[in-house]
Amino acid sequence: MEIRRARFEDMPGVYTCCVHSFRDYILLIGQTPGPMREDYCQSLKDHTLFVAVEGEQVVGYVLIKDGEGEVMWMDVLAAWPQGTGAGRALMDVCEDYIRRQGKKECRLYTHVEYRRTQGIYLRRGYTIYDRVQEDGLDRYYMKKRLV
Repeated sequence: MEIRRARFEDMPGVYTCCVHSFRDYILLIGQTPGPMREDYCQSLKDHTLFVAVEGEQVVGYVLIKDGEGEVMWMDVLAAWPQGTGAGRALMDVCEDYIRRQGKKECRLYTHVEYRRTQGIYLRRGYTIYDRVQEDGLDRYYMKKRLV
């Protein structure tokens, strides 16, 4: 598996990975999940996007956005199929990237119904610091100090 900065040619694979990663959440939350609403072509221009690639297939991606002060956001993390290690590797890449930018904290948000995802983040040292109703979604905001 190779992890690298995304290119425009990766966008079909990013969208495919997104659909496969988040489609089961549609029934769980009763609406289109936030990551499926993202314009990844625009995000490629405005933010930082890494992909995990196996051969020609995008098996995961992480979208990183700037924050205020010493904060950056892991805005979307997706991996499909699950169990390849792409998600863990992309989280490591994201946190390392944030550190290299001189930032000290990674923040993210996840739907309150995504219990499996919350467990992954909690085991990685993230803590819940807020619950917000935003864009019609019920979200937990989480953060991790990067030292």
